[in-house]
Amino acid sequence: MDGRATLTARASVLLALLRAEIGFGILGLRLFMACVVIASAMLGLIWLLSAGLAGAMDDNAKRILGGDVAVTVVNAPLDDGTAASLERIGRTSRVVELRSTAAAATADAEAARRMTVELKAVDRAYPLVGTVELSGGRDLQAALDGEDGLPGAVVEPGLLARLGLAVGDSLRIGDLTFRIRDTLIREPDRLSAGSFLVGPRVLIALDRLEATGLTGRGSLTEFRTRISFPADAATPDRLQAVQAAEPDRGWEFQTPDDAAERVREVTNRTMTFLGIAGLAAFAVGLTGAWAAVALWIGRRHRTIAQYRLSGATGTTVVALHAALVAIAAAIALAVGLTVAAIGAVLLLEMLTARLHLLWTPGDLGGQIGLVALTLSLGLAGALVAGLSAITRIAPLRAMRGDTAATGLRHRDGIVAVGLLALSVSLAIAGLPNPAMAVAAAGGLAAVAVLLALLGAAIAGAAGRIPANGFLALAVRQGFDSRRAVMLRTVALGIGIAGITGVVAVQHSLQAAFETQIPEKAPALVLLDVQAPQVELISTRVADDPALGGLQATPFMRTRLLKVNGRPVEEALVDPDKDWVIDGDRSFSWSAAPTGAELLAGEWWPADYDGPPLISAEEDVMQAFDLKPGDRVTYSVLGRVFTSDVANIRKEYHRTMRPEFLVIASPEPFRNAPHGWIVSLQGSDSAALNTFTSELARDAPNVTVIDVRRLVSDATEVVEGAILGTLMIAAILLLAGALSLAATVSADIDARRSEAVALSIVGATRREISLARLCETAATGLAAALVGGSAGLIGSWWIADGALRVDWIPGLAAVLLPAILGVLTSIAAGLAGGLSALPRGRGQLARMLSG
Repeated sequence: MDGRATLTARASVLLALLRAEIGFGILGLRLFMACVVIASAMLGLIWLLSAGLAGAMDDNAKRILGGDVAVTVVNAPLDDGTAASLERIGRTSRVVELRSTAAAATADAEAARRMTVELKAVDRAYPLVGTVELSGGRDLQAALDGEDGLPGAVVEPGLLARLGLAVGDSLRIGDLTFRIRDTLIREPDRLSAGSFLVGPRVLIALDRLEATGLTGRGSLTEFRTRISFPADAATPDRLQAVQAAEPDRGWEFQTPDDAAERVREVTNRTMTFLGIAGLAAFAVGLTGAWAAVALWIGRRHRTIAQYRLSGATGTTVVALHAALVAIAAAIALAVGLTVAAIGAVLLLEMLTARLHLLWTPGDLGGQIGLVALTLSLGLAGALVAGLSAITRIAPLRAMRGDTAATGLRHRDGIVAVGLLALSVSLAIAGLPNPAMAVAAAGGLAAVAVLLALLGAAIAGAAGRIPANGFLALAVRQGFDSRRAVMLRTVALGIGIAGITGVVAVQHSLQAAFETQIPEKAPALVLLDVQAPQVELISTRVADDPALGGLQATPFMRTRLLKVNGRPVEEALVDPDKDWVIDGDRSFSWSAAPTGAELLAGEWWPADYDGPPLISAEEDVMQAFDLKPGDRVTYSVLGRVFTSDVANIRKEYHRTMRPEFLVIASPEPFRNAPHGWIVSLQGSDSAALNTFTSELARDAPNVTVIDVRRLVSDATEVVEGAILGTLMIAAILLLAGALSLAATVSADIDARRSEAVALSIVGATRREISLARLCETAATGLAAALVGGSAGLIGSWWIADGALRVDWIPGLAAVLLPAILGVLTSIAAGLAGGLSALPRGRGQLARMLSG
């Protein structure tokens, strides 16, 4: 028979055996399939979600920015000469953004409902890129033209619900009344906003903005100009032309690569954290899959022996079992990836709608293939490791129930490790921060090695226990298989590490969010307050005992230009603090200390009237390694100043009160045109509402931010973050439980003969169970110690490096490793001892005869 005929014959035999085995064989791989489903669903969901968000950001970059380049100035628009220069470079569109208060236009102005809105005035060229989608399907400019003599406004649906209005009703903003013409569904440049939004969006025509009276002296207004280059123009040349037109006052210059930088950063941090959790689930799932395959092979050792004694070659037997496991893996992989794809599509639909991004599910097609390849390589590594024992089963010894010679061959171990390493490498490459993912994977590998070595050390120490009595003999026999002890320790320890890490990160996130909502946060923050209005507001608050805690602070904007004579770009020493030189930043003046802790230097005297001195916040110090006596050049309202640094203030970003990057001595800024920010507290909601209504009547230019609503929204964010991290912990717990179930089940099978032998020579069920409990307690303690420590260290690293929040693991994360170690030890010990021991003479006879 030639080679081709032999190959055909063997293939026919293999197919026949596969048809006979496929139903029962795959049924025996249920635990393996469950592990694969969990690992593939978790890793697949995170990978697809990360890739989908990153792709949507990249694809929408020009839409987000609103053009090929955007320049932004504050307080006052660009001068006519600069605007004309930009118009010669390309098509331009002007947008003005500010916060204001909108109220339902009713006969009783004081009783009208009102709320803070994000007002955006656009010219007729807007948008240069993308399309504004309105619920009524009409054109934006047609909607803003208005009707019945009133200018038009387009609002987000949330405003209608809060103010009890509908399309066609009137809305009062500043000194002007608008007709609501439509509701906003999608705004292409929503993410270009320089700061977080405190209210729903309202769009109006730019030529109507001046009539509202909101852009007067000192108002907090951003003037943004977008430029779209001709298709046949050289982009670098045009960019240089725009930069050359920069006025002396400076501006914020952005390209599509800079668009939505904050959102990208938050997204990348979140996806990195989720990706590391996914890697942990992947590792736990593969450990469980390996153990489950080994369990399945162990239970089939007599079937394998019968195949070999019937004339089947070792290659045929290995191919048969590999095919069965591959089919089971393909089914589980399909189920897991389907769950991942459905979850990713639903989450991306929700997130992109909130972020006003465009995307299509078809964008995930290629990513699903990469996820499937990555998971397949990892499963192949687990498969090689699990099936390695087949070739070492001695048929005659297996028929007698002796499987002591089975184990992982050195060559198969190398192949398995190589496939697993390749799989993990691909998984890391799919995450937004590969460097952190590499470190996380290296940490997991180091923890696994440490756990394995610890398990081997425990097994070696147990082997030296004197065999005095049944209990000591049983304990010693329990640690006889060093490989089994190592596998158990690794499976349990990796699961504990992952769960502990996620719980600690969750508590850190919760603590970070809660500290952003201090107990004495102001109830209201008032923007665009003019100097004469400050005294009126102070008097009104003093006359009402339900109001108090008033703080009034002058507010301007500054742009840092030089530090000790060097441009800020060159003087920057901490790249993580580059945001301090990115555009205009908060600036104020004060004669008296602010109350913030001084880290270095002294405050200037209250009557100081010399050249301006500045107090720099801690972030500025870290950005430039700044110290008192250094000189900083900065611009305010178009004028350039150079001042000595008098002191460094501690940063307080989580007070919900106005905080300033730079504070200067009063002169010459107190007489410059600027507004004030006022914050106040209130013990009674009715008093606060009355105050807000009176303020809207007497000072329509003032924007009121209701911090109470922001606190409510922040609480929802906290609850969502907690729920999400707890779900991740639950998935890791499920993956760990499946992995442990596989190792315990394999252990029960391996220890039945041992339990029978011990019971024959007189050992009681209690002694055998106690011996098994001692064994699992030792491995559980080791896994809890190493896995828990690794989880806490990993959570600190993620909190500090990826999420940039303070590490506050909480008591639960500290106690959790010990609790999990004890509970799993008791469960595994009782299950291993009681389940392995024969119940009654009938079962004992069957075990002895089998």
